[in-house]
Amino acid sequence: MPKQSPDSIKTTSTDNLDQSLYAAIDLGSNSFHMIIARETHGQFQVIDKHKEMVRLRTGLDKEGNLTDKAFQAGIECLERFGQRLKAIPNKNIRAVGTNTLRNANNSQTFLKQGKQALGCSIKIISGQEEARLIYLGVSHGLPANDDQRLVMDIGGGSTEYIIGKHFENSHLTSTEMGCISITQAFFSEDKITETKMNEAIAHCRQILRPHRSKLNKLGWDTAIGASGSIKAIGKIIELNGWSDSGITLKGMLKLNQKLIESGSIQDIKLEGLKDERRPVFAGGLAILIASFIELNIEQMQVSANALREGLILDSLGRVYSDDIRDISVKAMQLWMKVDTLQAEHIFNTAKVLYKQARKTWALESPDYDFKSLLKWAIMLHETGVAISYKRYQHHSAYLISQSDMAGFDQEEKQMLSAMMLNHRGKIDLSVYDDMDESIAQKLIYLTLVLRLAVRIHRGRDFELTKPQMSIKNDHEIYLEFEDSWLADHPLTQLDLETEAKHLGAIDFTLKLT
Repeated sequence: MPKQSPDSIKTTSTDNLDQSLYAAIDLGSNSFHMIIARETHGQFQVIDKHKEMVRLRTGLDKEGNLTDKAFQAGIECLERFGQRLKAIPNKNIRAVGTNTLRNANNSQTFLKQGKQALGCSIKIISGQEEARLIYLGVSHGLPANDDQRLVMDIGGGSTEYIIGKHFENSHLTSTEMGCISITQAFFSEDKITETKMNEAIAHCRQILRPHRSKLNKLGWDTAIGASGSIKAIGKIIELNGWSDSGITLKGMLKLNQKLIESGSIQDIKLEGLKDERRPVFAGGLAILIASFIELNIEQMQVSANALREGLILDSLGRVYSDDIRDISVKAMQLWMKVDTLQAEHIFNTAKVLYKQARKTWALESPDYDFKSLLKWAIMLHETGVAISYKRYQHHSAYLISQSDMAGFDQEEKQMLSAMMLNHRGKIDLSVYDDMDESIAQKLIYLTLVLRLAVRIHRGRDFELTKPQMSIKNDHEIYLEFEDSWLADHPLTQLDLETEAKHLGAIDFTLKLT
């Protein structure tokens, strides 16, 4: 059965909250960032920023778990962030975890405690989604021109490379190397030698090499860096006069020589290098030098924007009916040759059933848009047919769970996958085991709405009547059809009677009138 949900979070009435305020929290491998912004006519202005160097990545032990010290440091940081978020509507807050939380074995435990500390849910996003959001944030801070752009972001555990023009990306790449992971691998003993630096650069080049051909083929006019490591490197090169404009390989090689001469991370003395950046600086420099060499980057400018600004913009896009998730769903439908007309008719019926069930089953939450989840599940439930009709619900569930779909976090894909797996045949409750009990129960209710709508439209007859649904005691479902409609549609009646048996197996009753 689903796990017990954590203690309910104390919520504040949204009536007195400023609805124009938005917040984005980036739980990175090296640092946690928070920005607060005010929205006006679809645009945003940052009014507050806060950053803490938590260095979550350094707290991963050999078994892949966050140590107690790192775990607690992260939670305490989120508690401080949570104090600032109390004045912001929960629906306007986006908090995401990246590389370290993607990989930590105990990340789900951290997310549950983090939700309590922060006051809102935290979503883990894929490397591809991280790259998309980085480009979204960076591109909105650049001058309007027709340049093709290479955007690069060095995190604590991963580095992203994105090609795009204007506000649209054309290629997303996320690699498993970051300033912390490279520092740990090559400079863990606080020693910086020419041999170690050359080994680190060679290692980073090896990681990037499989992506080199694609990135160079697409090409770019300008290169933009967007991370603390790149900002620090750019600042040091500028202050020491090692480049006339931006970051260059020549300037970095001079910087690299100074690092080697220092011999120790703690003994690095460079104008512009902050103490908080010192422990991971060598790893970040190795990644950037390797990237310049492999990709033949001549010069790079630094952006003030990054992932968190992308989160704000993505949130505003959802408010103004420009949700990238809808675009991703349509693209998946096209790719898998889904019968979109059938999906639309199923959704039209499902909307009626959802409206009738929404209050009784409490299908509302500040963290989840259940109506949209239902819509996306319906639009994608037949994707697996392109592989094979036999057990196609399993194919559909797998495709969605394993696909990089822009805008969707890992939890949303897990929820959609569970709904698709259970939209026909026997209902497998074990797929909800890793979810909080309250959310799992609502997802089961939502799946029942999906199942009924799919059953009603099995014959692909688009002129069907819309039934009335009522619910008693949460588990008794009554479907009422007009006059003799069921008698005139005996196959649909048989399908619904079969459905009643499936629902009975999980202690629901379905009665037809």
